[in-house]
Amino acid sequence: MRNLVTGITYLLVGCSVILLILIIFVNFKEQVWNNFMPDEPKQKEKITEETEEPDDKPPDSTEETTAYAVPTANVNVKIEDAMVYDGKLELPVNGATGYASVKLEVLDDDYNVMTTLEPGKGFRILQEAESWWRIYIKSETDDGGLVGWVRHNLCMINLPDVIPSVIYDNTNAYGSVFRANEETIPDITGRQLYSYSDRKDGKAYNERLQKYEYIVPVLYAMSERICQAQRNALANNDTLVIYEGFRPDETQSMVFSEVFKLPDSQRNFGSYGITWFIASGTSNHQKGYAIDTSLAKIVDKDYSVTGKYKYLQFKYLDHTMPCQIHELSVKATLANAKDNIPAQNLQKYCADAGLSSLTSEWWHFNDETTNSGITRTSDGKYKITECYSVYPSS
Repeated sequence: MRNLVTGITYLLVGCSVILLILIIFVNFKEQVWNNFMPDEPKQKEKITEETEEPDDKPPDSTEETTAYAVPTANVNVKIEDAMVYDGKLELPVNGATGYASVKLEVLDDDYNVMTTLEPGKGFRILQEAESWWRIYIKSETDDGGLVGWVRHNLCMINLPDVIPSVIYDNTNAYGSVFRANEETIPDITGRQLYSYSDRKDGKAYNERLQKYEYIVPVLYAMSERICQAQRNALANNDTLVIYEGFRPDETQSMVFSEVFKLPDSQRNFGSYGITWFIASGTSNHQKGYAIDTSLAKIVDKDYSVTGKYKYLQFKYLDHTMPCQIHELSVKATLANAKDNIPAQNLQKYCADAGLSSLTSEWWHFNDETTNSGITRTSDGKYKITECYSVYPSS
């Protein structure tokens, strides 16, 4: 009997010890988890003001916010009466074209879901209020449309609409200049890889700018840093020449596939490897926070007008850069560009604006700050062809 009591006592003590160990383990695990995986508010603290998570609801429609009618046509003032826009960009966002970078819910003023936009779907921006855009979605079946709210940290904006002084030359939309070791890439070099219209140059008509222009989407938060890089360049009588922002996944895969098949004599990647020059999967271009840009010297300038605002337009001469843009070899690396003054200036203009460079391509810049604010990442498996841009309403 004594042995039985002793056994039960040992059993109870053992169970108590095990229970105590489990309690200590759970508490320790929770503390470690909290240290390494901060809760949602701590994550938000790391995100800059431009890209932090929006409020739970769109602005109250009764609040005093600037509202815009749905603009339908250009009504421009005379150039002598026009003003220079005083804002984070060269032109206001209202009237510009935006795009859903991921599947995106459109909400009404009461936070009810009105519809869902597919990735790449375009719309017209009517108003910005904190972390939200009020947008107009044109109907595909009639002359009407839908007005609602979307979170702009998940949206791209068409750069020419808000930074029109930049030179845009999207070679992939009319005749790709991708080369490897300065030799042509079969089925890529000289080919129109995608287009925004049926024109040979691939441009779409932009009513806001009253001309045919490329569609160059990037995530909205990145546009402010690109604008600052352009201002840095203008201060030295230079201008950015942007060749590409968003690139469709189909194009990315096509280029990688053809480069991967090249003979060894053309695969001059040194210690970097092929993926430093053309990603095998989803690149930052598909995610919306990368641009390919060169630099040019301004030789003449004039103003154009949209709505009540005027903006600069330039005549320019391309700077001599270390190699042709989209040259996929070690000739494109920053190490090879260290003695090229225009390339070094380009690096400084962009770095001072908060953009980060890619050591394998002197022309490629990412916006890691914008990347930190992306809650859902685009895979780029869509094409963008719509341009709904109109003059900025007042």
